[in-house]
Amino acid sequence: MHGIKLPTHKHPLYPAPWVSRCEGCPRRGGYVKDGYRCYECAFFFHKECAEATLEIHHPSHHAHPLSLVLEWPGPKYCKLCGEFSLNNIYYHCSICDFVFHTACAKNPPPNVIEYPKAHEHSLVIEKDLYHPRCNFCGGGSRDMYYYRCSLCSLNFEIRCSMLALEIDYPYHPKHPLKILTKEEHHFSDGKCLICGEELRLKFYHCSICKFSVDVGCVRDPPPLTILFPKAHEHQLSLTPRKISFDCDACGMAGDRSPYSCQQCYFMIHQSCIDLPEIINVNCHEHRLSRRLHLSPGSWVCGFCRKNVDWSYGAYSCSTCPNYVIHSKCAIRDDVWDKLELKGIPEEPQDIEPFKVIDENLICHFSHKEHYLQLNEEGIISGGSIRCEACVLPIYSQAFYSCYTDFQYFSIDVKCAMLSESIIHESHPCTLYYNNNTYMECASCNKRDCQLFSCDDCSFGIDKRCATLPKTTQHWYDEHLIFLCYNKNKRGGEYWCDICEEQIDTMIWFYTCDSCCVTFHTECVLGDFSRFMPGRIVTNRNWGIKAMQTSPDFLPRCYICHTRRAVPFVLNLCIPQNNVFICSLECLITMKLHHLGKTVASRFELATAAVASVFLGFGSLFLLLASGVYV
Repeated sequence: MHGIKLPTHKHPLYPAPWVSRCEGCPRRGGYVKDGYRCYECAFFFHKECAEATLEIHHPSHHAHPLSLVLEWPGPKYCKLCGEFSLNNIYYHCSICDFVFHTACAKNPPPNVIEYPKAHEHSLVIEKDLYHPRCNFCGGGSRDMYYYRCSLCSLNFEIRCSMLALEIDYPYHPKHPLKILTKEEHHFSDGKCLICGEELRLKFYHCSICKFSVDVGCVRDPPPLTILFPKAHEHQLSLTPRKISFDCDACGMAGDRSPYSCQQCYFMIHQSCIDLPEIINVNCHEHRLSRRLHLSPGSWVCGFCRKNVDWSYGAYSCSTCPNYVIHSKCAIRDDVWDKLELKGIPEEPQDIEPFKVIDENLICHFSHKEHYLQLNEEGIISGGSIRCEACVLPIYSQAFYSCYTDFQYFSIDVKCAMLSESIIHESHPCTLYYNNNTYMECASCNKRDCQLFSCDDCSFGIDKRCATLPKTTQHWYDEHLIFLCYNKNKRGGEYWCDICEEQIDTMIWFYTCDSCCVTFHTECVLGDFSRFMPGRIVTNRNWGIKAMQTSPDFLPRCYICHTRRAVPFVLNLCIPQNNVFICSLECLITMKLHHLGKTVASRFELATAAVASVFLGFGSLFLLLASGVYV
């Protein structure tokens, strides 16, 4: 199924079995069989709107032709129906500033309605009402045409003029439906029985059966039967009633009006009938295909890590036989790129963090020009080597390095292997990257929605804490210090030897086994430890660089006026001044309170460049390139 390009939209459009809301005639409501959808924009178009011509002559505007406009700057009101929207396509006269929806332009209203359903007298179109108000629904706008009864001095919107106060509805043949206002819907659940949308100002209702349906589904009801092989091999029939069911396409529960197959008891949400067949998701490297059901067995969703019932529809990977993802997880806005890929050739992809050459050599995506050699854990480097990913010093942990004549390049094993899933020393289970659930980080106790987590154990650690070095060093102590994970097993009170404040043992901290002292992680690492020392940002006459502190070099912070024993400070060289900043908090305070507008603007430019220059490749870059989107 290839998408087609039409002049009414910038992206490929794909056939849709029906359309309930069209970008060419907004808020029309109801369903129209056969249309188009854009997966990238999540837009739907009626067939007549999507295939509109670029220029027309309209009987309501004889003076000039109307041209098709795809993107309109500012609010748009259709002169015929008065509807307003921000995203629609329009026909427009640039001379008179007339705007018509494509659907309204193709089906212009008659000048006279001899036998309207909403009123007993004939109605005549009125184009210049001074105080317009519809006496049927109560709405009104000066930017639309109305029908008017001169005998009764009543006005009707075009869409209301042909609505009867009582109707026979084909999906509820037992009793007629009467139109009611929103204030009278206390006896229903406030939703349309057909589409499930919230009822608006006017709707139709049967008080005997408590059957409510919105005006849109009265004007354009969904088809009673549909044959759509993409969803199911047999004909599907609408069941217009409240009924509890599990959708066979997505496995989620439904409560009203599914389509069902009488031959095999298949039931599906209306919204799941045209799920895309082949897609890319940002949590897996290969394409995924829609399956009507999986093979019997135990399956786990590759996104939410919850069980997938094999008897329901899901998306699976033909390259990775054990990878599946729930249908609803796969089409989330933050997971799917909104492109249908059926019929589009697949391009080869290579996004693994590294390729193994032999037991000691790898080819890493961040340094493809040379192989990196493994240096075993236990080799003491004294912190003179820094990881190009997280920029933290390497002491005794294992790392990969390049020893060519022209590259000095090293990366911690933990950072080299960082991908969608990790093994961390603090937890026995595999941790998976998750960006859709707020939970508390086990390291710092701060809540975040982007963590490596284990759902079974309700355990998670955020991106920064996941790359905290297991061993490091601070000039406050001559020995290597170790990250302590067993926070719940330690009793008594602990104090940080650097800041001399108490340590909360419910969060991770560093300890020196030789000296029996403890340190806050933030005191050991500081805010600027992940900046690459020696690299300078310049912006006009500005200069910013990270400088390592020592007992002999501990400058006073320009903002808080303290000499904090942080491992790094920022040196800001600004006109007529050379200042030091000890933390991000002080950096922000300086921008807000100590700089003028002109200087602040330059300051923002300079600080924006800090990450790109100081951070080397950066752990965030590793996450992105490894297929983890944050």
